[in-house]
Amino acid sequence: MKPTSRTPEPRGYRYRPIWIAIVMAIALFHPRGALPELRPLVREMLENLGAVNQIGEGVALENYEQVGRAALDLKRRAQRMKELDLTTLGMPANRDPQFDAYLTAQERSADAILEAVKTEDSQATLMGLQQLLKDGCLACHADFREGNRLLRPSVMFMTTFITAWKEINRGLSINDLPLVARSARELQSMARVLSWDQVIESTFGLEDAEERKEFQRHLVRLSTHAAQIEQASAEADIDRILQADRQMWSDGCVACHDQFR
Repeated sequence: MKPTSRTPEPRGYRYRPIWIAIVMAIALFHPRGALPELRPLVREMLENLGAVNQIGEGVALENYEQVGRAALDLKRRAQRMKELDLTTLGMPANRDPQFDAYLTAQERSADAILEAVKTEDSQATLMGLQQLLKDGCLACHADFREGNRLLRPSVMFMTTFITAWKEINRGLSINDLPLVARSARELQSMARVLSWDQVIESTFGLEDAEERKEFQRHLVRLSTHAAQIEQASAEADIDRILQADRQMWSDGCVACHDQFR
């Protein structure tokens, strides 16, 4: 069953499909062993993703106190990482100035969101969030995931998950439940692709069969909650969407990283 109503998207927004096949192809042909060097960075990225999720949920619920706390968390983390010895995160000893530039972009976006919170301006808040994802998160991934840099195909998968998650939050904030449902379906599709043994082994370096099975169980939980989001969207049940979204984050993403990072 598909929802029939749809709120027009604000000017400047455009839904962009996620090219799962491209990501999968890169993962299949990329050398193994990506996960160990990403483990420390993943923790920071997960914290950022959690803050992004809190901002989207806060806008949907008109809870601008929550939005402000999450934006301040993003800003402070960027500032802290500028002072941090990045070798502790698995990065080269020679600090890359471009990495710090992306941290500055994160600070600027957080400031824009904090400014929007003062007047409870949902449109400006979403623009700040879009700016963060475009100029900070995704731009940094596009730069540092190259073969001679740091990040690997596992982060490309994470980037596509972030994009779909962002669209769920945006759909909630503008009352576009069909967009929420589409994004939830994309998460399910990505989980299915990522659950293939060959993809898990080549992308995340999990050569042990039992570890791959456990990884797949986390993906099943993530996909189950994404399906719940899709169903709740069809029934226009916002409370169930938010509950499933939180469960997908805690039972799927965070639980998986707690085990494998």
